[in-house]
Amino acid sequence: MTFIATECPVSNSYNQRMIDVYQDYSSKNIKFIFVNANRSEPAGEVREHAKRVGFPFAVYKDPGNQVADRFDAQVTPESYVIDNSGVIRYHGAIDDSMNASRVHNQVLRAALDALLAGKPVPRTETKAFGCTIKRVRKAS
Repeated sequence: MTFIATECPVSNSYNQRMIDVYQDYSSKNIKFIFVNANRSEPAGEVREHAKRVGFPFAVYKDPGNQVADRFDAQVTPESYVIDNSGVIRYHGAIDDSMNASRVHNQVLRAALDALLAGKPVPRTETKAFGCTIKRVRKAS
């Protein structure tokens, strides 16, 4: 599961990398869920953004940021790798640089490769970086 945004420049810098990861792993029986939890980005904007950038996957709107709250997601993009038994095996960044030409560690891909090979994930957590998720204020 990856939390993304339509307006965040960091999230948008990952659009092609998210497409690439999806295309490389969806055929290997990895299921992807992309979620937009920002209150400031309505469902219509999310659909139009996905169409405009050419996402080959659906982006689900998280009204009231209930899913983001349950996972304690804070930024976009932020990824979670969950195994078949529902255990979070990796949480954090997609890789280590907003600039694709400066990436040294593709931590999300490493986690997916380990899971597919039946091996422990080498890094179970990294610090996700990006724009904060704009949450709906909860009644107190």
